[in-house]
Amino acid sequence: MKKRRVTLNLDEDVVEALESVQGRSISSTANDALRGAIAVEAHRAALLRWLDELDADHGSASAAEIAAAEALVEQLELSSPRLRAT
Repeated sequence: MKKRRVTLNLDEDVVEALESVQGRSISSTANDALRGAIAVEAHRAALLRWLDELDADHGSASAAEIAAAEALVEQLELSSPRLRAT
């Protein structure tokens, strides 16, 4: 893929962490991290569009439904070691 040179101002601790990655350039490591962040944001935007579609088709969730969903998420987070760690 074609590369384009840009200038970034990064916090010192981020630069040190990037420099410590063995066998990889700062550019390569940063490129991969930014690509991942872009994918997360694209997924988040798609999810929000889908939720808007659901609201348009079925109406917004009631306060009771939202409270029940939040309670379920909390219960799942407490019961899952993987979710607790994040």
